[in-house]
Amino acid sequence: ADFGSAGYGNGYAFASLNFCGLMREIVRANGQTARYFDDGGDITRDFLYTWLNTDERIQRIFIDEQSQQVRDLNAGYVAGVNRYLEETGVDKLAEGEEGCRGKSWVRPITVLDLGKLLHKQILRTSADPLRGITFAATPTQAVTSRGETGRPAPQREPAAQQQLFAQLASRSPEELALHLDLPKVQETGSNGYGIGADASQSGRGLVLSNTHFPWQGGLRWAMSHVTIPGEYDVLGVGLVGIPMPVIGVNKDLAWTHTVAEGSRFTFYELTLDPTNPLQYEYDGELRQIEAHTVTIERRLPDGSLENLEHTFYSSQFGPIVDLGAFDPLLAGWPNIIGTIITYRDANFENLRGFDMWLKMGTASNMEEFTAATAILGNPWTNTMAADRHGDALYGDISVMPHVTQQLIDNCVRGFLAPIVTGLGIITLDGSDSACEWGNDEGAPPGIFGYDNLPTYTSRDYGANGNNSYWVPNGEARLEGFPPIMGGERIELDFRARQVMIKAEQRKSGSDGLGAPGFNIDNLRELMYDNRNIAADMMTDDVVAICRAVTDWSPYSDNPEAAGGICDILDNWDRAYNLDSVGSHIFFEFFAKVYQFDNLWAVPFNSDDPLYTPRDLNVADAALVETLLYALGDVVDELLADNIPLNIAWGEIQYSERNGERIGIHGGSGVFMFNAIYADRVAEAGYTEDFAGSSFIMATTWDDTDCPDAFGVMTYSQSTDPASPHFADLTKLYSQKGWVDLPFCEADIAAQEISRESIEE
Repeated sequence: ADFGSAGYGNGYAFASLNFCGLMREIVRANGQTARYFDDGGDITRDFLYTWLNTDERIQRIFIDEQSQQVRDLNAGYVAGVNRYLEETGVDKLAEGEEGCRGKSWVRPITVLDLGKLLHKQILRTSADPLRGITFAATPTQAVTSRGETGRPAPQREPAAQQQLFAQLASRSPEELALHLDLPKVQETGSNGYGIGADASQSGRGLVLSNTHFPWQGGLRWAMSHVTIPGEYDVLGVGLVGIPMPVIGVNKDLAWTHTVAEGSRFTFYELTLDPTNPLQYEYDGELRQIEAHTVTIERRLPDGSLENLEHTFYSSQFGPIVDLGAFDPLLAGWPNIIGTIITYRDANFENLRGFDMWLKMGTASNMEEFTAATAILGNPWTNTMAADRHGDALYGDISVMPHVTQQLIDNCVRGFLAPIVTGLGIITLDGSDSACEWGNDEGAPPGIFGYDNLPTYTSRDYGANGNNSYWVPNGEARLEGFPPIMGGERIELDFRARQVMIKAEQRKSGSDGLGAPGFNIDNLRELMYDNRNIAADMMTDDVVAICRAVTDWSPYSDNPEAAGGICDILDNWDRAYNLDSVGSHIFFEFFAKVYQFDNLWAVPFNSDDPLYTPRDLNVADAALVETLLYALGDVVDELLADNIPLNIAWGEIQYSERNGERIGIHGGSGVFMFNAIYADRVAEAGYTEDFAGSSFIMATTWDDTDCPDAFGVMTYSQSTDPASPHFADLTKLYSQKGWVDLPFCEADIAAQEISRESIEE
């Protein structure tokens, strides 16, 4: 009847499937893993979230600053979760790898707990990956309680600075991202289409959501259909602890998200007072660096608890960091240049997403939907949407630091800041107020407003495969935006190219799926078409150079077996279906060679981003020789792991549930649409650390009020091995099946499994 009771029912229903997953994340968000978890926990994260997730901050941004509807929804959700715990009891909760039966850390949760969990998720592309360098930041010199050292900071010799320059000049942005622990595409990616009337056979819009998230932990989806008659009616998914769909469909409109490319933070370089390392210059004056001492508890082997202390430091911009993990010459406070680095996080106090997603869910057309996105609560994702009227949207409508090209030109100064900026993290002068982030009218402070973000509304289609906003579909280009939002005229990866090429082929009808244009059936076929774009581009040439070898002994320790892979690859269907034979050979081969500089005969052309680079560079004899060595290595490695060369993909990529192997189709998102990521295990195959395709939904409309929606949760709804919903949808996904998602009452009644009504 209202948002409180909607939250109450959703919390109870979610807890009945995944209470332990929620409880684990609440322990993490409260910084208590070292106290409670048997593996010793994560001390660095414990300190970080104890500092950032204070009750006072979460009370303000998660309760005081939210609308009454959001407060009621969250309070109801918490009450529903707690009712489930009270009725079930700690000793009857789920067992298994993600269970929590009988655990000392299980307790009733609070609204503050929920806010801390969601704040942690918001910070997963900024403060969280920077936690290591934040933890490492501490003044090199001993200081008094007033911050005084009693002696000046050491002078840095020009020769030392030149050594730093030479050392950093050889490093790459990829190395910096690795050391900062920035999220990897296989952890959180996605594909999405918002398809308009001009690309649709019916003139109605269509949406495909294909999220690529981990199959375990706090980034699992939970499906629900939340209805408040006359106010709110949305079917979709939210992450653990989110009491409403953040990807979904209503009577008139559907939307999805993909992880966006832009940065959510910038560094600032601070010039220190030579006599006091806890003061820095700002507009000709000195400002104080603040110290924040945090205490956490750690459980010892005998069961007793000890207190651990750590002190974080912050400037007016945010936490101080130490880049010594990236390069030892950058370590210290001050560093070799005599400065320190701090950062500002655009999502640091952003929990506006709740009001945004509520309003997105009540939109009946694209105008209302874009007005909801302009709240700018979306922390780090693109948005694709379409409505029953045939309007479509792609937009990187997310929280983006207001850092223009002009600000970069004027404020990336000195010696160190240009180097670090060149490595991919914009670093501004922290001594000058003119270098503060800008502001847009009507937008939250320090971030770009809706009108200055990359958006593409059309009657055609908008798409994204975690590529830059620059290519929103096969023909349109969005250009002229500042580099903090992502790159322009840059090479797309293979999956992003396949996202666009599939759409262009469907528009023209050249993909073998029937007449031109999208409908709900061919959209679902496209989703489960497991062909590999890189294989289509390379395999014939690889087979040709393979067959030219008469003696494999220079390339492999198993020359007879190596000679047999030519036939295997030639007969391979270039796909990652359960019955595809040869998929693992190409996967391992491609992983070794795809970053070779001279791999392609036709280089990347920014005027043709969908179809370049292409054509294996077989005219280069040295490259061909290297490719043969790579093939030989693949043979030796697979045989060393006792994985047959001539084996079907579904026999070696599978999820094991209660002792039953369920074959999993799809392959690495590095080179294909239906992304599945798993580590290779000797003797077994690709069976561990699944991530990739998770919640999948295809939606359109007809002349009725009921959306025509299909979906599947690849890893199933429940983490409880005893639940009937622990593996059911995984089996359905394995069979390339779909749930015909019921939206209207008659359809719900026809598919109903059980019904439960609860009252406070």
